[in-house]
Parts: sequence; C-alpha cells; structure tokens
Amino acid sequence: MRLTAGNTKISFQYLYVAILAFILILDKSGGIFCCFLASFFHETGHLIALFFLKQRVEEVKFSVFDIQIKSSHYLDFKRELIIVLSGVLLNFLLFIFFYRIIPLFALANLFIGIFNILPVSTLDGGQAINLVLTRFFSKEKSAIIINILTVIVSIPIFTIGIIILLNTKYNFSFLALGLYLILTVFMNKEIIF
Repeated sequence: MRLTAGNTKISFQYLYVAILAFILILDKSGGIFCCFLASFFHETGHLIALFFLKQRVEEVKFSVFDIQIKSSHYLDFKRELIIVLSGVLLNFLLFIFFYRIIPLFALANLFIGIFNILPVSTLDGGQAINLVLTRFFSKEKSAIIINILTVIVSIPIFTIGIIILLNTKYNFSFLALGLYLILTVFMNKEIIF
C-alpha cells in the first residue's frame, strides 16, 4: 500500500498491516496498542529532527522488521547522530511526561526507548555506535563490531525468553524479541563476519 504526503512517499508492507491488525484485535490490555503508539512517536521524533535540520524526507517505509526513513541529503556526523538519537529522546520525554497521567503509555515509551538504544545493527543504538566507529575504523570493521554486539545482546534476551516461556507456558514476548534481534543480523544488507 502506497501513499504520498507532499513530496514524501509512504509505503506499508501488507504483512506489516496484517500483523498490526491481528495483534490489535487480540490486545485485551491495550499494552500492544500503547507500544505501537510509542513506536509511532519514536519515528515522529526522527521526522521532527529532520524537519528542524531542514532535511527533505523522500520516503517512509513500514515493514515487519523496521520502519525506514530515507533522506537523500548528505549529513555531517553531528546532524546524523542527532537524527538517529531523536526518536529515543522523544520516547524518554514522553515517559517522563505521561508517567503519572497514563502509566501504561509511559511504560510503553520507556520500553521502546530502551529497546531502540540497544547496540543492535538495525536499531538506533547500533546506528549511533556505527556512526562513531566509522570515524575510527573502516566501514567493514565497524560492521563486524556491530554484528558482534548484536549477537552479544540478542542471545541473553533469547535465553530469557525461553526461560519465561517455559515458566509461564504462554508468554513468548521475550523469545520473539530475542529472535527478532538475532534475525536483524541476517536481515542486515551489510552483513560482514
């Protein structure tokens, strides 16, 4: 599904829309809805930073594994770092603001912020570390370091997920999260080991 807003192309992968609809239908507590809303605000944080830095957004793609925002302009290190970390910053600000008003939404923002700051190749934390690493190392060596960090972070989360699933018999959220993080290493187009 494709839309256009001004000069920006917006596309949604059908599987993304189907999974989102399915999850929202099954969500009795509202927690998953709050996480999707926090994710939306996270991406809005990136867009706000792009706007204030006067960068034109060409395309926003929503897919199962990530949400990509494409801007064709070259950015210096400082501006790119600001854009990469702006989504997490907005999540943390929303956590602080909504903590006493809407605790579930506040906690969803805290979770999305912490999740995205992890040093994983496709997440903001990994991208920020990669920006810093490429100032000191080659692109290939930086990619190796990020992939190793991704595996180091993913395995404990995956293991905790197995333990939680075995103990609860139904809660597979950490297992899915760990699996997602491991898959990001293989889904990354710049895989280097």
